[in-house]
Amino acid sequence: MLLSLTAIVWPVVAFGQSHMVASPTTPERLSWFGDLAAPNLSGVWVRAATEPSSASTEGWLPWPPPLTPTYAEKWRQRTAAAAAGKRDDDPVRTCQPPGMPRFDTGMTGPLLIIQTPGRIMLYRDGVPVRRVWLDGRPFPEARNLESFSNGNAMGRYEGGDLLVEVRGVRDQPIDTTGVPHSEDLVIAERFHRVDGTTLRLTVTLTDPTAYPHPLTTTVIYTASADRLWEPSEFLCKPLADYHPDAFVH
Repeated sequence: MLLSLTAIVWPVVAFGQSHMVASPTTPERLSWFGDLAAPNLSGVWVRAATEPSSASTEGWLPWPPPLTPTYAEKWRQRTAAAAAGKRDDDPVRTCQPPGMPRFDTGMTGPLLIIQTPGRIMLYRDGVPVRRVWLDGRPFPEARNLESFSNGNAMGRYEGGDLLVEVRGVRDQPIDTTGVPHSEDLVIAERFHRVDGTTLRLTVTLTDPTAYPHPLTTTVIYTASADRLWEPSEFLCKPLADYHPDAFVH
């Protein structure tokens, strides 16, 4: 008589005791993004426009930026130096990362977004990768918060949007004109997939030490025709005659 092997459960003997082999459990169903309700933001995106229109090349409103006296004077010095062709404090000039929020608002090259259950990765050529943690971890206490060009980012999904908060941003200008910020800067990002080919990113800067009122801009990205684009190795040579307004990458 033939026996069906699939119907037999073999006992396993260990340390004199008999144990039954447990059948595997069905894993919890998860989407690639870790949340069945998460919007699909993945893909290759290219900055297309800012809205609404602003005198700022990166769309910041209000403009001129509201600045406290100390930071208004710093910005005046930077714009005067730029007009004289002597400005030397822009990180891009010396092949340093542009930092945040310029990663969002000041770069024109492709942006690759990869979503995973625990974090979102954002890539551009020639700059450090951005990591947005989605696992609910808190920010370190202020005394332990390190500063990075892209800051420290924590995110969560809200309906069809990805909300991100960024703290610990290195002391770098927020735009090509040299608008400064303090170590108290907090950046809020809202990513919203409008349709299959359009991504809206609203960025708000809150810094009570430097800005009496928040600054905000909205950047519109469109899906790149080159869906296979990925970051490549990048080498940079500082330019002696570089002007930050000419920064295009």
